[in-house]
Amino acid sequence: MATISQIEQGAVKFIDAEVAPKIPTNIPNGQIKKIAAVAGAVYVVRNGLRKAIANPVLSTIGAVNEDGDIDVDGIAEIAVSQIPENGFKVTVPILGELTFFREDVEKLKTYIKEG
Repeated sequence: MATISQIEQGAVKFIDAEVAPKIPTNIPNGQIKKIAAVAGAVYVVRNGLRKAIANPVLSTIGAVNEDGDIDVDGIAEIAVSQIPENGFKVTVPILGELTFFREDVEKLKTYIKEG
């Protein structure tokens, strides 16, 4: 189980270490786009996470306990099982399309657990 704060910190570290370096800066306004994308991602993590744990389904299935701590291992296991071999593509404003793979979930989980 991990606290919201641990998840937020781990997600920010993941974004900084794994996503941000892949954002091209050799394009017009590239550095500004990179800063905007990272700031936007941090905002989405913080707001999205708080909304997600408020969903009663998560506590019903045991993903969130009565203290609001989250079962990171269980959620990661489910996420990994849903990601196809060729990755999961998402379109991110400013950046375009990003692909996340099963190992990215494991990396994120490690950042969260390291605190």
